[in-house]
Amino acid sequence: MIPANVNLVGMEAGRGAPKVAVISHSHPSLSKGGAEISAYALFRGLRQIGVDAIYIGACASSTRHRLAFADENEFAVFHDAERYDHFYHLAPRSVSDQLVEILTREGVTLANFHHFYHLGLGTLRAVKAMPGMRTYLTIHEFLAICQNHGQMITRQARILCEGASNEACATCFPEHLRSQFAMRRDTMLDSFGDFDGFVSPSRFLADRFTDWGLDAARMSVIENGLLAMAEPIRKPKRDKSWTFGFFGQINPFKGVDVLLDVADLIGADKALASSMRLRIHGNLIGQTAEFTERFEKSLKTHPFLSYAGAYDNRSVHRLMSECDYVVIPSKWWENSPVVIQEAFGASAPVICTGIGGMAEKVPDGVAGLHFRLGDAADLLRALRLAADPNNAAVLRAGLPPVISAAEMARRYCGAFGIEVAPPLLEAAE
Repeated sequence: MIPANVNLVGMEAGRGAPKVAVISHSHPSLSKGGAEISAYALFRGLRQIGVDAIYIGACASSTRHRLAFADENEFAVFHDAERYDHFYHLAPRSVSDQLVEILTREGVTLANFHHFYHLGLGTLRAVKAMPGMRTYLTIHEFLAICQNHGQMITRQARILCEGASNEACATCFPEHLRSQFAMRRDTMLDSFGDFDGFVSPSRFLADRFTDWGLDAARMSVIENGLLAMAEPIRKPKRDKSWTFGFFGQINPFKGVDVLLDVADLIGADKALASSMRLRIHGNLIGQTAEFTERFEKSLKTHPFLSYAGAYDNRSVHRLMSECDYVVIPSKWWENSPVVIQEAFGASAPVICTGIGGMAEKVPDGVAGLHFRLGDAADLLRALRLAADPNNAAVLRAGLPPVISAAEMARRYCGAFGIEVAPPLLEAAE
């Protein structure tokens, strides 16, 4: 039965509204990355607005015991991490067989991939070949373009890459021939180049991919929505100190070392050290001994610097509401970090590196402040500006509205050709 508030646009009468599968490279119970969080929010948002949707996440066989589904509309395909080609992104056929079986059994006619990692490009081709299947790809980062973990950062010098080419990529990865990079790109485009449509959460990322070879006419830009929307619980300031919070993965690309550099600068000024608080939230596991040693030394040296440990996404709104600002010092372009939307939802302006998707999402001087890439002194300049009540009031007043998972789902329905007729009930499941 077709839900009363869903109509299919531009398809043959009698076929009914499509059943949608949101497919990701992981499940939120296993990994809390932005792509899987956004994919899961879309899945929930689609069901909230009456679209019949399921979620399918890839799961390593070794971690299946950690997998936790919320209900019968969630599924997993299992893969062996050791049998995956990380250059051409190919997985054993058993992965595609599992996914095709689930899609067939559940009667899915529209597949929205949010990644190809773990699944393999052969799986995308297998789904695309299913009779009557419509396919869409949501792009979250640059892995299809960049072999260096999709970061668009040069491997040796660790500087921003302005554009991929066979020659430039072979310079980063001399163990591969230029012809292999040409074949890698051709393999990628052959796997999803003729999908029915593409979605990017930022114009910056969309433009990079259309320059690379995707059809601009089939590209839509749709902002990520938040699954849990809550009213800001910000309390009035009781003292003159300012709290700047970092939220996210602690790794070289996220720029935590820049925060440690700025902590040293703050520590050299007693007045600043008494008026500023730097609070780091995230998982420290997997870092080099050198970084961990420096991190722990900084915590011992600077009383105003604290490490709050890992956090659950269900508590992020509360934690961000305890900060005056959220700092995003990433050293790569980023796309549309979920942390930006979470910060805005908690009424916290953002101080970020002024490049890529961050610069697009955080207008400088309106909803936050920019600073130069990797420049701790310029970050300190931004922190000084932020620690002014008048500036803080202006930036908080400039925060843009945050969309819900249901609103994101409506916009996706527009890209999918599914008309959702108002008025709409958004009762949570």
